[in-house]
Amino acid sequence: MANAAGFVPDPKTLATVGRLDLKARGLVEGFLAGMHRSPYLGSSVEFAQHRGYVAGDDLKHLDWKVWGKNERYYIRQYRAETNLVAWVLVDCSASMDYAGAKAADGQSKLAWARLAAAAVSWMVLLQSDAVGLCTFAGDVQEFVPRSSRKDHLQRICAALETTTSEARTGIGPALAKAAERIRSRGIVVLISDLFVETADLVKGLARLRHDGHDVIVIHVLDDDELNFPFAGQVQFHGLELDQKVMLNPRQIKATYLAELEKHITAIDAACRGNGIDHILASTAMPVDVVLSAYFNKRAAMSSAGARGAI
Repeated sequence: MANAAGFVPDPKTLATVGRLDLKARGLVEGFLAGMHRSPYLGSSVEFAQHRGYVAGDDLKHLDWKVWGKNERYYIRQYRAETNLVAWVLVDCSASMDYAGAKAADGQSKLAWARLAAAAVSWMVLLQSDAVGLCTFAGDVQEFVPRSSRKDHLQRICAALETTTSEARTGIGPALAKAAERIRSRGIVVLISDLFVETADLVKGLARLRHDGHDVIVIHVLDDDELNFPFAGQVQFHGLELDQKVMLNPRQIKATYLAELEKHITAIDAACRGNGIDHILASTAMPVDVVLSAYFNKRAAMSSAGARGAI
């Protein structure tokens, strides 16, 4: 969807915009221009009534069960429920501050997560649905109640821009506390680097699923963390603790990458087991590329599911 003048901002130009809300709006309107006009995060619908078939009606809405009973054609009509609620949870732990050389626009994981959170929020508001925000580290930091007002984006962005990274004490308790605040069932989008104990994460995600939320996990890592491109003697700093150690990367690269793959695989399996979408993203990839790819896939799967249900 382009803006009123039909102009779609270039993502590189948007990177120079200071205000997070303006950057998010331009980014979303840019990549939605190439998407089919449909609810981006899904929209729940309920059956309303039958009516007789007339020439020109979409055949996919024919109720074949009714036809099987009385051999008459009827169309199933639906009404949309517009009370979708989305909650965006952003990890602000110290490890999210990392920014490698290949990060898009030099963004840290936290800066990338802020923009992604703002973009998702604007997508929800464009659907005239409600969105709320929760940032956390060792505890809940900022909590912005849900709203469907378009100007709610400014409030969300203000909260995102004032967050600072903190040491993390465990993601499970933080997600449990967030769950206590977001009582309205809906879609929860978690954005984190997930450098946590898998069991602790699963406990937190299970709480959200138990509360009836549809959960999406955006697992964001820096390219350095994904590929370990270091050479020579390198001083490594602890992600959460103030620890430093001098190492030769070649001696630990294979072991590190194997452990990382094991960690990511465990998280992906845990998410799949709980009916959760797990999106692995790199800060080397622009936010709009990651989101448009995912939501296009989600829309396609939703459409296929709807056709299969007919």
